Amino acid sequence: MPSPDRDLVMARLATPTTGIATLTLAASPPGDGDTLTAIGFGCTKTQWVPGTAHTASMKTGTLSDTELTLAGATANEALCKGDTGAPLLQESEDGVALAGIATRSRQGGCLGESETSTDATATRTDNAADWIATTAGRSWAPLMIATDFNGDKKADLLAIDAADDYLYAQPGDGKGRFGKPVKVSPGKWTGMRLLAAADFNGDKKGDLVAAHTNGNLFFYPGNGKNFASGTVSSTGWTHMRMLSAGDFTGDGKADIYAVHNSGDLYLYSGKGNGTFNTAKKTGAGWQNMRLLSEADFNGDQKSDLIAIHTNGNIHAYPGNDKGGFATPIVTPAPAI
Repeated sequence: MPSPDRDLVMARLATPTTGIATLTLAASPPGDGDTLTAIGFGCTKTQWVPGTAHTASMKTGTLSDTELTLAGATANEALCKGDTGAPLLQESEDGVALAGIATRSRQGGCLGESETSTDATATRTDNAADWIATTAGRSWAPLMIATDFNGDKKADLLAIDAADDYLYAQPGDGKGRFGKPVKVSPGKWTGMRLLAAADFNGDKKGDLVAAHTNGNLFFYPGNGKNFASGTVSSTGWTHMRMLSAGDFTGDGKADIYAVHNSGDLYLYSGKGNGTFNTAKKTGAGWQNMRLLSEADFNGDQKSDLIAIHTNGNIHAYPGNDKGGFATPIVTPAPAI
């Protein structure tokens, strides 16, 4: 998760680690001329790939709201290639704390460099505590979708949990609240990047399709309690970045609309058995759309498409039950 205001990213490890003490954040920024210790794995004056961590003492300089400048405490100390992301540690009477993260450097004296300046820049972390806490506590479901999974005519949540890569269902009560998550997949969903829900095989029960990073589209039939193992429904989905499901052709069979990285819009009409006909290009210029969803927003009993533009505008495309759409209705983003 990238920070909205500084060159800083928080990443979640695929496997939790244990037995490692967590650094605390510095309570205040370092002062002008303070010494911070950088620990990195980048190159040195004599080695391109040292293979072990090494340290450099860096003197602090000017300060902005999000960054601080640095320079080697001596001519022999610098941040080099490979040291980006190195923690900058501040020692005080209370112990060692994280004051910043190294981002870029002039690399003076580093192997293969003619530059002599050891000036560098780091991202401040002392005033990022609120963002770090919020990000650490956020939902880590990489994919989530709402549908009536259990057949009680109330929307439920289906989500892949990044902690174990299994699919979970949370039953909805029809009032905006959801029950405890229950595992509903026989295997892991590792590598899935797109998800859509509909009754793809005509048995009146919610099914799922999911696009994998290998380019395959998998079909998962549901029985109202869980999902069967996935089967490959089609291939060639590597460059698709959004998809949404609904009966866009009016034949009672669930179809898929997908947006290609090129901005082209493709219709995959459903065969009613979890597979789809050859893609048909139906539009272009969708490269600036960032969210896609199916809904009958105008109450004519036809599947429509809702898309959100990168500028925040909502584009509603009324469906015609023939796989096409009328002129979109655009709702401007609210002024802030």
